[in-house]
Amino acid sequence: MSVRKLALAALCRVNSLRQSLAENRAPIVRGIAITAGLFLATGDNLAQAGGGHQLPPHDPLMLDADYRWFEPITAADLADLKPKKRANTGWYGGVDRLNLWATRPEDERGDWLLDRGSGYRFDLGYMLDNDHGWAMTYMDFSVNATEGFDRERLNRYNLGALEGEAEVVGPPFGEVVPVSDDNNFGFNNRFVPIRNSENIADFRSLELNKTWRLEPYHYGGMLEPLVGLRYMRFVDTYQRMNYLAGPFANPTDPLEFLGGEQVTTEQSVSTNDLIGGQIGFRYFKFIDRFRYSAELRVFALGSYQSNRLQTFEELTLYEDEVVAPGDEVQHYLVNQNAPLYGKNNDFAWGFDIRSELSYTLTRMIELRTGIQVIDIEQGIWRGRLIDNTSRNQRALMAGLTFGVTLNR
Repeated sequence: MSVRKLALAALCRVNSLRQSLAENRAPIVRGIAITAGLFLATGDNLAQAGGGHQLPPHDPLMLDADYRWFEPITAADLADLKPKKRANTGWYGGVDRLNLWATRPEDERGDWLLDRGSGYRFDLGYMLDNDHGWAMTYMDFSVNATEGFDRERLNRYNLGALEGEAEVVGPPFGEVVPVSDDNNFGFNNRFVPIRNSENIADFRSLELNKTWRLEPYHYGGMLEPLVGLRYMRFVDTYQRMNYLAGPFANPTDPLEFLGGEQVTTEQSVSTNDLIGGQIGFRYFKFIDRFRYSAELRVFALGSYQSNRLQTFEELTLYEDEVVAPGDEVQHYLVNQNAPLYGKNNDFAWGFDIRSELSYTLTRMIELRTGIQVIDIEQGIWRGRLIDNTSRNQRALMAGLTFGVTLNR
């Protein structure tokens, strides 16, 4: 067959196919639809292959999209859930009330005693579906143990304020001006609260941890190791007050003496800023509606210390040398000296132990109570600046906690 005949035969075949496709279009549409469906189904199966590693992780900005926090949960529901399923993922949070007892400074009387204080603790974190997460905890605790008495002032009361006829009043609610001339707030008399410190301290802590969730043990317990950074501030206040009554020189007429009283307050404030790293773990186990958890953190921190000592004087002078009840205040003078400073650097280490028992109320809410022990073994400066006090003291805080958690 010649080349010309082959070309004519091929051209006729192409024209025949074009006419057939133009007259019968349904198979084409059907074929395209089937091909697209097979492609999508194959693509979905490929995306799910290999354990879903090609899929994006759970959105960390979503805290359970259905918001069924208060949905009731039964014992049968809990029995059907394995420990791995009961340990939630996503965002979680908690708030706890702290009732702790703290040790006194070494140079205080009865330094073996513990004084009760209060505070709160916030937990916030996120656990990914692949058992990797982050956790943050903030604590604020203070103790204010003092000894002293209320010393009645020489004029005993402000008669005008007591009868509602104060000569000089000011906004917003008609207080006596100056306020120092008025009766003590909530009382019908005037007195000086003399307070000497025994254990005045304020403790704050902020920690950020990287966490991992391991596979459950044979009996259902789960372990979450952690490693992170921790910052703590421990502020100790030393305070001594003294009251003295007698005749004092009139500041406007040095030859005249007026009856008065002088209150002297000496304060030495030690600030310890501690920053460093920590390691630890959290272990928990479910038993019906209850969950037992135990946490341990061991930290090593640099302690950056400073101490500020200052004395304040308040002198109240009355209109006569012999003061009688109801006499008016003639002068009220306040003075303070230049503060003295001291600083020091040290090393601090210790541990933080928590043990809690929680009860499941709803699908995402639990009530919990437990104990907590924070022991800073060394590296704390407490006491007056000019005394020979140790700048490497120990601070122990231990007591009870109770609060509520969400999606933990």
